[in-house]
Amino acid sequence: MRSVADYLAEALCSLGVTRSFGIIGKSVCPVVLKMVDYGIEFIPGRHEASSGFEAAGYALKSGKLGVAIGTSGPGGTNLLTAAAHAKANHLPVLFLTGHQSIQELGIPQCQDSSSYLADLAEMFRPATLYSKLVERGDHFGTLVTHALSLAFGSVRGPVHLCLPFDVQTEKLASCSIHLPQPEPLVSLGNHDHAIQAILNAERPLIIAGKGINRAGAHSELLQLAETCQIPVVTSPGGKGAIVWDHPLYHGPIGVGGCAHGDRLLNHSDLYVVLGSRLSDMTICNLKPENHPRTLLQFDSDPTFVGKILSSPHTIPVTGDLRANLQCLLRKLPSSPAPLPANSSAQPTPYAEPLPQLTDLSLASVLQTMSSLLPYDHTLFVDDGSHGFHAVKWYNVQKPGSFIFDAYFACMGNAIGMAIGAKAASPNETIVCITGDGCFMMLGAEIHTSVCRGLPVIFIVVNNMQLDMALKGMQKTTGRTDGTLYEVPMDVAMFAESLGATGIRCETAEQFAAGLRQALDSRQTTVIELITDRSEIPPTAHRVLHMDELASSQREERLQ
Repeated sequence: MRSVADYLAEALCSLGVTRSFGIIGKSVCPVVLKMVDYGIEFIPGRHEASSGFEAAGYALKSGKLGVAIGTSGPGGTNLLTAAAHAKANHLPVLFLTGHQSIQELGIPQCQDSSSYLADLAEMFRPATLYSKLVERGDHFGTLVTHALSLAFGSVRGPVHLCLPFDVQTEKLASCSIHLPQPEPLVSLGNHDHAIQAILNAERPLIIAGKGINRAGAHSELLQLAETCQIPVVTSPGGKGAIVWDHPLYHGPIGVGGCAHGDRLLNHSDLYVVLGSRLSDMTICNLKPENHPRTLLQFDSDPTFVGKILSSPHTIPVTGDLRANLQCLLRKLPSSPAPLPANSSAQPTPYAEPLPQLTDLSLASVLQTMSSLLPYDHTLFVDDGSHGFHAVKWYNVQKPGSFIFDAYFACMGNAIGMAIGAKAASPNETIVCITGDGCFMMLGAEIHTSVCRGLPVIFIVVNNMQLDMALKGMQKTTGRTDGTLYEVPMDVAMFAESLGATGIRCETAEQFAAGLRQALDSRQTTVIELITDRSEIPPTAHRVLHMDELASSQREERLQ
């Protein structure tokens, strides 16, 4: 006879899980301790949201299941943001939360997770692919099998199980758990239509989204672009799908994008959309009258396929992006067409001049940063104006090395993601760029990195304000309420108080020296960048929409 916690720990080991993330409490002790007994390291966080992001970073970098654990009540509710983030990014994470014993239901208890107060099973339902309270031990095998099959299904994502204390410790003679054996799904029926659309197009354009990076379909993207000589642009989250200086790359589009890329977007008759939902952050500068005649959209999640643009002809290709592209490419000519000339004397077509500022320019730092990092690195980019600066200015040299969520866009996610990724890939250089606003939310998580000996490099842009909100509000309303920090944060001092190395930089030279020091030290390092507060983030397209909204509201008041 073994406990439910035994069977769960054994199943996770069989899936190759080596680490779990969370904050311990009475209601999750049985399952946490049993995982440790089975050799799964438990990495205690400083906030459950960060632990959830760490599990997501681990899943992204390892390709395995991430596991995030929170105790009943507020421990579980603190995980909700991370669950929604994992769902938006199609990351397979198992969220485990505690619950008082089933035998004690109806008795008021501290950190209640039942329907009498904070019903975690119900709360997690819209933020995950599956959420369930496990009420009986003999139901556990069926429920965890179903949850894991969905986490690794055709549309990957997070799942949640709420485990009562007495169910975790319940003894079972046997427990049948069938581990997922995912097979890539393809949409063979539409491949011929897709090829015909590509061959017939006069001005085709590939829009590479986050799905390319998630599927690891970088070589397939290149083969398609080079074989058919199709220019490539990237969504904000798709940055890094192709290297920055490839002759067919024409830059990012949308918020953080370049004018050249947006012009292509407005003058193409076919969009080949690879792993993008075409959210407002991507097509905010696309004029309605310029929607393409044909839309060829590849996406594992069919929810928004063909529903965003008014194109008269839409060809959906659902299922695994990489597998679909491989099938498609087998039907195309095998030898690529000659590439257009490109050399160091001929700048990339989307190059734009750097801003001229009195103090340190974040744009200039980002444009040179990739040359200072080793090729084998991954950059996790947090949400805020610094994120869109990175979309515009960072030169990606290694495909798939730029991780940015411009869709759910929760501040502070990159801090935990970087730590989880480092736990999954200890020999790779992991860097996180975040802002002072994000850092004040979840910056204490660097203490987790310090305690576990994970030498992540954190770069914190300190402009002493919520920059994206401030610049947008200033332009549209003339006000900046709630966007300024009256007492600026001393990031380097805070980092040192948590055991990390803190470096403060006010010039580009200081930053280059600080980054070299961080790379050589093999310790958790926080580099504080004091940047020019007046630098305008490349988020003007979104601001234009805010202008229209403000104008509309003014007209309504006048009527």
